[in-house]
Amino acid sequence: MKKAVLISCFDTHEKRLRLICELLQKEYDVTILLSDFDHIAKKRNGNSKLKCEYIHVMPYKKNISVKRLYSHDEFARKTYHKLQTIMPDLIYAVIPPNSIAKYCAKYKLMYKKVKLIFDIMDMWPESVPLERLKRTWPFRIWKDYRDQNLRFADFVFTECELYQFYLKKYLPPKYGVLYLAKDHVIDYEDIAFRKRKNQRNSDEIILGYLGSINHIIDIGGIEKLISELGKHFRITVKIIGDGESRELFIDTLKRAGANVLFYGVIFDDKKKFEILKECDYALNMMIDSVKVGLTIKSIDYFSYGLPLINNIKGDTWKLINERGIGINFDGDVNALLKKIECSDNEIYERIYEIFQKQFTIEAFQNSVKKGLDSVQG
Repeated sequence: MKKAVLISCFDTHEKRLRLICELLQKEYDVTILLSDFDHIAKKRNGNSKLKCEYIHVMPYKKNISVKRLYSHDEFARKTYHKLQTIMPDLIYAVIPPNSIAKYCAKYKLMYKKVKLIFDIMDMWPESVPLERLKRTWPFRIWKDYRDQNLRFADFVFTECELYQFYLKKYLPPKYGVLYLAKDHVIDYEDIAFRKRKNQRNSDEIILGYLGSINHIIDIGGIEKLISELGKHFRITVKIIGDGESRELFIDTLKRAGANVLFYGVIFDDKKKFEILKECDYALNMMIDSVKVGLTIKSIDYFSYGLPLINNIKGDTWKLINERGIGINFDGDVNALLKKIECSDNEIYERIYEIFQKQFTIEAFQNSVKKGLDSVQG
């Protein structure tokens, strides 16, 4: 049986890796290589739900540090040596870290018959919030590790179309989008509930926020939004999640005049939906320096049937403009108010249809299969 290696320094998106592995296993004997250091918890990793082999690497404490760069390079270098032992027919490598692209390309140059697929899940150093750091020598080298080696891949997936815009001069001839996937939470009965709710005349707007509460949320933009909407409506914000900016976020919302309901971290989709189903819109706003076209929380919101108030450019902005599944907010509150007044009940069905078409597990599997077929044909 042919052999494939699935490489990921992180198991943060365990479901994505599992789905890819399941598809590969139909034709290959699959080995999964993971780092033994948990990037989120900053401790040794050995409890992944995936059946994998761990690569031992240096630990680090800070997300932006030389130690982190060295740890990632160590993972990629040791993975390269592991590949020489396994001798796979296909390599599916998740990026970042960018050093994986460097060492996988090095392997491809030695063994030209191996099929190489890159899956770009994030853009670093582009998403580093400190602009001055991006121009320094280590960060330029870090970027080149990815950019200068993409051309050696037989196929490149990107998590969103926005990444292709930044990488277009480096991509090989074959590439495509591989959106994140999840199960649908709402059904048509829930859509009917939303329609009835929207028909009620109300002087209150309920907003939902879901996910990490950290430094990349556009807290200043959300404060302006709440302050201006508060001149016309009573505002309630329901928060599911947590993070280092929790107190700042909640205090800012209250200062802007919102009633805040904080629920903490909840993992059960049904419980989250029961809290969020009363919301009129979901807050999907990040600081401009973050280079992302479609967030995990965006797809969560769609799965709950929630329209977005969004400032994220790229894929999300385009979806909202073209399909009318929320409101793009550029700071113009008057334009926002007009769009709220003109909102129609069909928005919930449009969200449902778009989710089914682009973000379900079936849609994900179809995209992966097309990529695999293109390199195997």
